Amino acid sequence: MKQLLFIPVVFFVLQLNAQDKPAFTRAPDRTQLPDIKKAIRTVQGNVAIYTQNTTNLHSQEHDVNSIILDIEKYIDSMPRNKSYADQLLMKLFNPIRHFFLTTTNKTTVATSFLYSGTPYQFCNYNDTATVLYFYAVRDGNTYNLAKTTERKIFRTSFEQCLLPSLKALDELKEGDIKYAALSVYYGCKDTREGAPAGQIAPFCLTLLARIADLQQFAEGMITAKGLVAVSELYLSDEEGATELRRVQMNID
Repeated sequence: MKQLLFIPVVFFVLQLNAQDKPAFTRAPDRTQLPDIKKAIRTVQGNVAIYTQNTTNLHSQEHDVNSIILDIEKYIDSMPRNKSYADQLLMKLFNPIRHFFLTTTNKTTVATSFLYSGTPYQFCNYNDTATVLYFYAVRDGNTYNLAKTTERKIFRTSFEQCLLPSLKALDELKEGDIKYAALSVYYGCKDTREGAPAGQIAPFCLTLLARIADLQQFAEGMITAKGLVAVSELYLSDEEGATELRRVQMNID
């Protein structure tokens, strides 16, 4: 008789445990994510944010604490049925937080973050892999074409702002995402005779690379030259914002 009573009790306990567990959900749909090339063109199209911030000083800038607070608030407000991007954000919150907290300490120029929506996005790469894309970094220098060439400015921003910022991705590990991308905004003024006074031309510089290669670069296992050789590098000005112009960087 005791055995007959035990069976219903066990069944009742199992039912209670099942109610406490979240409902089973299907595998997330990665096709919801935008293509990385399209995302880069969108960021390039937003390069006018740099000009707005220069005209109305610091009006478009965001500090790291406000960025992290916004992410935390967003995570707290997520629905139960989360998108794939939301699941990735929750899983990768710590390395994302680490990036924003350490980026400005890694660069050799002062940086801030310029964006109108969010400073990061999860994207698709060739429909086969996922990319974590940061696109908010503003180079703290405003370069002068009266003192150097546009090509040298491109290289300086690359070496002093973009490359050091990549080292702030050192807590990012290959797993759900296979690639990372970073875009930097920088500006050029021209004080030469006959040039429009006070105007600053904005540029957007982007590097796209495998997480494994970025890890090796951060650990000193490959040089900047080696990283560039296995990466994709894009440069755009305000006029060519809708174009995806791949460029080469010659590093000694």
